[in-house]
Amino acid sequence: MELIRVLIADDHKLFRDGVKKLLELESDIAVVGEAGDGEEALSLIREKEPDILLFDINMPRVDGIQLVRELNNIPHKTRYVAISAYDDEDCLSALSAAGVLGFVLKASGKVELLSAIRSAARGQPYVDPRVAGKLLTSFSRRKEENDQLYELTPREKEILYWLAQGLSNTEVADRMVLSEKTVKNHVSHVLKKLDRRDRTQAAILAWRIGFAQLSPETLSHILESVER
Repeated sequence: MELIRVLIADDHKLFRDGVKKLLELESDIAVVGEAGDGEEALSLIREKEPDILLFDINMPRVDGIQLVRELNNIPHKTRYVAISAYDDEDCLSALSAAGVLGFVLKASGKVELLSAIRSAARGQPYVDPRVAGKLLTSFSRRKEENDQLYELTPREKEILYWLAQGLSNTEVADRMVLSEKTVKNHVSHVLKKLDRRDRTQAAILAWRIGFAQLSPETLSHILESVER
């Protein structure tokens, strides 16, 4: 039986201690490290190379979602299981878009936690039964929002991407070698097609569906393939 190596990341030591004791009772699981925040977890993942990162969403310095986004930019074999006291729909959507395989509530029992870890180790998703309905709703909404994204032209997609990175119209114009007026017109078209009130709402949508998490190189490749 292959051992599942787990790294626990949570800013509450009592919680980490409790989870560690629970996991150490299992013959197929070994806790290889603990982190009190996302920044420490990043360092330990490089050092320990665990099979599973069991992490809290709300952590200081680097939170759980940002931690996963940063990990996605470096080569590693670790799979993710998120644990949280809350079942916020937008958070579930962001986790799913970032590639998190498991999600359990802190109020869950031993069975749910172990199922999530073992499923993720096999490359299979696991969602706490109490939040599965919300996740299905989130998937449905994300499909609708993805369909809206397809309505944008390649140039409008690129502008949406840079808006989601926090660039101003002037900065987008400089990057794309366009006039600021042209960018402003494209932004208006993007908001209209996405049915969003302002650029902040459009940026949130881009992050929620996973579009904003693309690297600039991947974005360029996608847009080039669409234009062919």
